Amino acid sequence: MIRAFNKHYRKAIDLLESLTGSEKLEMGEKVLDWFREIPEEYLVSLALFFNEVIDDLGDESLEKIDLKAKSKKKHEEEEEEEADEYDEDEEDEEDYDQDEDDEEKDY
Repeated sequence: MIRAFNKHYRKAIDLLESLTGSEKLEMGEKVLDWFREIPEEYLVSLALFFNEVIDDLGDESLEKIDLKAKSKKKHEEEEEEEADEYDEDEEDEEDYDQDEDDEEKDY
């Protein structure tokens, strides 16, 4: 089964390498949409299988999927930090824009 997957994997890589940049982005978006529709337990199984395939290929340049579970609380804290950073960036931009407006009024 892994050999069959390897064969199709290599064909997919060859096809992706021949695509233009915008076609690669479009294909990536399709794959992400497909992953969002798959139930979580299937994604875990797919990730485990993919890691086995990477081992079988022996390609050191391929990165394995990290399956370490994060606690829900830690995940939520990281999301809050990202949101806070985003809010701070917006505030900095508003302050910068306000300063520019003030300088223009001085003239």
